[in-house]
Amino acid sequence: MKRFLTTLVTFGLLIGLGVLAMLARPQASSRADISAIGHDTILTVGTQSASSVIAPAATNKLNVIAMPLNAAQQFTAAGKNFDADGLASIVGAGVQQVLTWNAGSSGYRAWYPQDGEGDNFGLVVGGVYRLVVDSTAASVVSFVGDVPAQGSVQFSLVRPTAAGCKINDISIPLNRSDISTADQLAISVGNVSQVLEWNAATQSYKAWYPQDGEGDNFATKIGFPYRLCLLSGGLTTWPTP
Repeated sequence: MKRFLTTLVTFGLLIGLGVLAMLARPQASSRADISAIGHDTILTVGTQSASSVIAPAATNKLNVIAMPLNAAQQFTAAGKNFDADGLASIVGAGVQQVLTWNAGSSGYRAWYPQDGEGDNFGLVVGGVYRLVVDSTAASVVSFVGDVPAQGSVQFSLVRPTAAGCKINDISIPLNRSDISTADQLAISVGNVSQVLEWNAATQSYKAWYPQDGEGDNFATKIGFPYRLCLLSGGLTTWPTP
């Protein structure tokens, strides 16, 4: 059993006893929004406005976390299901929305725990989730669970059939410490237009454009979430066995 500590203040991850997520909480003037960095393709991919789903209030902040461990037992012990509502309960008060990106439909699935409305989707090990929190939210949440078997965390990738790119959310499996930069991640996945990392503190993306060799070739970490905009061709499952 491992503990993964995630903080809601940027997204921090320490592997040892588990996972710690640091969550960014809003100040009076802060705004949660998903915005494009540099290239227009992030704005035009998909049919659903990201900001309309994720930022219903100007005082909320967006955090992006991954679930690198199988924490189902932690949820069960707390009397919760391993789903969006359970995640909101484990994080605690102040969670306004829990979202996950559906690459197939190019839209978000969203659960609103305060109202008990929306799509209470199930969680998966390695999955990427967006939490919109208000100023009452805790700044730290921990996940306790088992390290998944090597090779068990894989992502089905959705790519366009023609021009443009398709957004996919992934996390780097815990056994892939060989990937340490945005460019290395792009090379491993193949045919990547953009690699993005959400910075909760600034409420904006860091972006790398591997086709052009431009942008911020930021450091990556195992167990962390990343957003890719994929071009046609290339792998449809990652990592490969």
